[in-house]
Amino acid sequence: MRSLARWKQNLLEQTRFPDEIVIVDAFSNDGTAEELFSWAQADPRVKVFQEKGAAAHGRNLAIAKAANDVVVSTDMGVRLAPEWFAELTRPFEEDPEVELVIGNTCIDVESLRSAAARAEYYQENGGFANPGPGAVGGNRSSAYTKKIWRECGGLPEDLTFYADDSTFFRQLNEHNYKTAYALGAMTFWGRPEKLKQFWKEAWNYGRGDGEAFIKEPWAFKQYRRGRLPWGLALIVNGLRFMQKRCRFSAYVRAAKKGDVAALLLMPILAFGIGWKDLQGYKVGYLRGNTECLECRARLQQNRN
Repeated sequence: MRSLARWKQNLLEQTRFPDEIVIVDAFSNDGTAEELFSWAQADPRVKVFQEKGAAAHGRNLAIAKAANDVVVSTDMGVRLAPEWFAELTRPFEEDPEVELVIGNTCIDVESLRSAAARAEYYQENGGFANPGPGAVGGNRSSAYTKKIWRECGGLPEDLTFYADDSTFFRQLNEHNYKTAYALGAMTFWGRPEKLKQFWKEAWNYGRGDGEAFIKEPWAFKQYRRGRLPWGLALIVNGLRFMQKRCRFSAYVRAAKKGDVAALLLMPILAFGIGWKDLQGYKVGYLRGNTECLECRARLQQNRN
């Protein structure tokens, strides 16, 4: 509910308005559902459905209910640039063979309310992604035809909550659908404030990746093969994340801002994210061995 008003306003201010907006509410109890149904009653372009289920199920239902052949996807809670929708849809009109468009995303500077959040911002290239050939898309900013969504079986619904889009868009890449990249289709995603929140997020992401058995960390592979004890694997993964994230350029960004607190937190943040990511990955991997076989079977890398 906290993010709904701004998200709605972002959509209303788009330079090109969507032909329809389809939203699935999983019986929220904080006033969101009432607000959505009120919006739908006032605007015939808005369709709201209610059904229990995780995010992937809700998104699949929304796509199935959509009347149009091109689906533009985002998440409630992110901030949308005014030209976001126009930029994502333009490639389909310029080239009728395009079937998938990957948009752009960056960290929302308005959400950097702590040293931990600023530390991540410096580590993540100032928050920018700038996708190109080979990039894996995501639910936050993408567009695709319902045809390829059907061909790939929709988003996988046997995962607990995370990694459904990571799996689905890897699946799309394996099919080599004609893809365009809309760098101007920018979304801005808010970040947590506390270190513990970043580490909890890393655990959840790791669990989702483990369930889908994608992005297997090197340390987990060595542990799985009996080459590293579990405690050492956690340390190694933490150190590898430090090596990846605590680059000289990140320290330069923080130093130019005189941000001493963020400078000091960078290695702690990165090591903790690596540690928690591997913890979550193990939990997800074990669950996925029995509960996520349909999802895993989607990707060629898991069929070999």
